[in-house]
Amino acid sequence: MESKLLIAVLAAAASGLAIGWRLGRRVASPPGPSVPDQERMAWLQRLSTVGQMMSGVVHEVRTPLNTVILTVEHAQSVLERGGDPHEQLQTAAREADRAVEILSDILDFAKPSPLDLKDLELAPLLTGALDPLKIRFDERGVETAVRAPAGLKVRVSMRHFHQVVTILLMNALDALPFGGRLDIEASREGPSVRVKIKDNGVGIEPQILTHLFEPFATSRPERGGTGLGLNVARWIMNKHGGDVSISSDGIGKGTTVTLTLKASD
Repeated sequence: MESKLLIAVLAAAASGLAIGWRLGRRVASPPGPSVPDQERMAWLQRLSTVGQMMSGVVHEVRTPLNTVILTVEHAQSVLERGGDPHEQLQTAAREADRAVEILSDILDFAKPSPLDLKDLELAPLLTGALDPLKIRFDERGVETAVRAPAGLKVRVSMRHFHQVVTILLMNALDALPFGGRLDIEASREGPSVRVKIKDNGVGIEPQILTHLFEPFATSRPERGGTGLGLNVARWIMNKHGGDVSISSDGIGKGTTVTLTLKASD
């Protein structure tokens, strides 16, 4: 298990370097002096966009790698008490693998490829995304609950859907700094399935709400967010033939994110 974790982390680092090398190759040399100023400005703008994108990549990958660190620390404390850290090490290895997947998804974002869609039961997908983050919600005293009808299936790419839900859960965690509640509820509505992720946290101002899905937009710039997450989440949901929307009644009144998916039948 330890060797698998190490390999996954090293693979994540190597993939990150590969992305940087590929992107760097595209913008390594500025236009020569004979090129018009307009083209030079366009090149500088592309370079700035690449820099923002790489910042977003680091932001997205940091989540699973931080979870790896916390989980390994938890495993160490379990081991010191004479317990079996097998479950914690499994979680750490799974999250390291997910970091590699996120880096692959960024490359997919630049060069889209078909998703591997399968008919999967929804409830395990939702709990599977929440479980690795439970330790973080518990640390803040946030109560969590998942409610999804048994047997309800959706047609999704498991790793891409997991990424979407994780992005939204991390946003909810930021909105719940002093405890509170998070509810994930799923329901069937005709040919569609709706998943609502609701928190009673800090809420979002109306003027910010309308711009959240724009590239590099963020409601919490002071926390170092880049806004890439929601943009990627919408892209993934659109590739599923679905969508994602966000609503909030304002500051202090919580936020609800709604995912719309196709039912598997």
